[in-house]
Amino acid sequence: MDIQMARLIIVPQYPTPLRYQEWWWEEFPAEFAGYFDEVKVLGERIPRCLDVNRKDFAPTNPSIEYELYQISEYMLLTFREDDVLLLCDLSFPGLFANVLFHKRPKKCFAICHATSKNKYDYFSKDRTYKWPIEKATAGLFDKIFVATGYHKVKLGWKNSVVQPLPLPPFGRKVIFEGNRLNSIVSVSRPGIQKRNKSLEKKIESHFGPIKTPKVYEVYDWMGYQAFLQNSKVLLITSKEETFGYQVADAIFNGCYPVAPNKYSYPELLPREFLYNDYMELVKILYDLLMHPGKKLPKLLTEEASDNFYKITSDIMKNG
Repeated sequence: MDIQMARLIIVPQYPTPLRYQEWWWEEFPAEFAGYFDEVKVLGERIPRCLDVNRKDFAPTNPSIEYELYQISEYMLLTFREDDVLLLCDLSFPGLFANVLFHKRPKKCFAICHATSKNKYDYFSKDRTYKWPIEKATAGLFDKIFVATGYHKVKLGWKNSVVQPLPLPPFGRKVIFEGNRLNSIVSVSRPGIQKRNKSLEKKIESHFGPIKTPKVYEVYDWMGYQAFLQNSKVLLITSKEETFGYQVADAIFNGCYPVAPNKYSYPELLPREFLYNDYMELVKILYDLLMHPGKKLPKLLTEEASDNFYKITSDIMKNG
């Protein structure tokens, strides 16, 4: 392990159940401990939400309360000369970063997942006011980690660095079997950003219902994995994406992901699993369902994602 004298202060996102920020909440401190001599997590003692919420990326009120709690903890800190701060979500709720105007360690970094500039983002309706704030706030950090080149170009921030996000700690490479129960499934949360309902209805007219997991089927990560392991094709009809964890989830559970040939997806998947239009999507789905022995795609970011903690630690400690 490359342990260099430095303390990492992690400001995690609210750990919404069955969202990646839930396992980040546990994995980040454990993994980064191999690269720093101390890891301090802000907000680790606050009670966590137990309800599974598939409608929102994170519950608004609990997320705000959580970030305010983190701010109160942060203001009590006595800085060390070697402190490094990592804010795990620059934009949502977006309160913590403003404290850095008043109290800031020498080295500050953040991860940006989405901003008001993203199509159909939570703050997109307030883009005129929110975007200038986000852009100015980003200047407080030495570097902003973004998951894809697509997102870096979209933001246009000079201090952004492309680093694919870490992979889930749930195992890899389930052998694909052709007799899976579900033909085509979707695990995207409801809403105009992540589901193209008109396209999905046209696909259902050809291939039958697109199944989505019910609460009694998926109430923890094991249930989520089991759902994917029982499914042949994961259909993604998103109208915006800056990374796409469900692509990795599908591949590592033996399910074929099929996604639009735009946004972040060309950086994650080979071209043969990407569609430009309805007719191309029908052709891809037909091929996958009729030829179940087809080899699973390789996640194109797998190597970089596997080295997430080492790469980001080196950047945060050494610049």
